[in-house]
Amino acid sequence: MTDEQARVLARGGNVAVTWLDGRAFPGIHVQGDTFAEVHRQIADAASRLRRTVGDNDALDDLDYAVGELANMLRFYESALAERDVRRPYLQDEAG
Repeated sequence: MTDEQARVLARGGNVAVTWLDGRAFPGIHVQGDTFAEVHRQIADAASRLRRTVGDNDALDDLDYAVGELANMLRFYESALAERDVRRPYLQDEAG
């Protein structure tokens, strides 16, 4: 185990935007149980959709998981914008 430092830029619910020493951009820290639940929803929905095309419950689970990820992404982008840090996945964004 190493003893590293990270700056916490923002915290909200089960998500935090953190900046690890030596990294060019901040990252998203997600609580393990939250990450595991979103993963489970996506994996279960994908499995059900492979078996039954048009499974509305599977599609609802996927929609929910995508919404959770979208909320995390909006939170991340907001934290970066507040600190005038460019997003690492946009090539043409000035920073």
